[in-house]
Amino acid sequence: MRIALLMFALVGCAGHKGLRIPGPTTKVGSQRTAYVPPEMNETEHVEPASKGTRQGRKVAKAAESFIGNRRMVVHGEKQRYDCSGMVCAAHKKAGIPLSGSSKSLYKKAKDYGVSHKRKRPDVGDIAFFDNTWDRNKNGRRDDRLTHVAIVEHVERDGTITLIHLGSTGITEIKMNMRHPNKKRDAEGKRWNSVLRSQKDGGPVLTAQLCVGFGSLWAISEDDVASR
Repeated sequence: MRIALLMFALVGCAGHKGLRIPGPTTKVGSQRTAYVPPEMNETEHVEPASKGTRQGRKVAKAAESFIGNRRMVVHGEKQRYDCSGMVCAAHKKAGIPLSGSSKSLYKKAKDYGVSHKRKRPDVGDIAFFDNTWDRNKNGRRDDRLTHVAIVEHVERDGTITLIHLGSTGITEIKMNMRHPNKKRDAEGKRWNSVLRSQKDGGPVLTAQLCVGFGSLWAISEDDVASR
């Protein structure tokens, strides 16, 4: 009798408009990942951005330690002194054996499913940029993935502090993905730094040139080192 009543209730629920019986659940919870970013089309966050995990904070802290330095040494080994070299050095100092160029780091983030285009990234994320300079010397804006930086801090209004290695060494720059075309707000607060010269009249601000972020701090050490 109880079984008959239960079957009747299930059929009744299934037939009621707006209610559904869940699908197969055999694989729910069977796989775990280190980090799953929000949906790619998510554009706003009401709350302040996440401070990241312990690993993300360690990457940002390592990047901070390089500010003003003209050389980077991690575990007694001198690191490559360019933008991607700084990003890799910060991860190495945080215990993540990362190596590669701007392009290969972008691909690695894509491969592991930790790339995103949220307006509020996590602390420790890698920021990727296109067309920060004319790499192929053809006078056109067709140079993809020419620069990378590390997210150090994210404010409530979306202003991001980045650490990068540029023409003046390892410094902090600002970026606000909510206001990509403005250098400052009405009160004079810096929203976006200039990342390219204005000779050709094209976009020059950080948010205008940023193409997304990657949370490689979220991948296990062995997985990052294997690719």
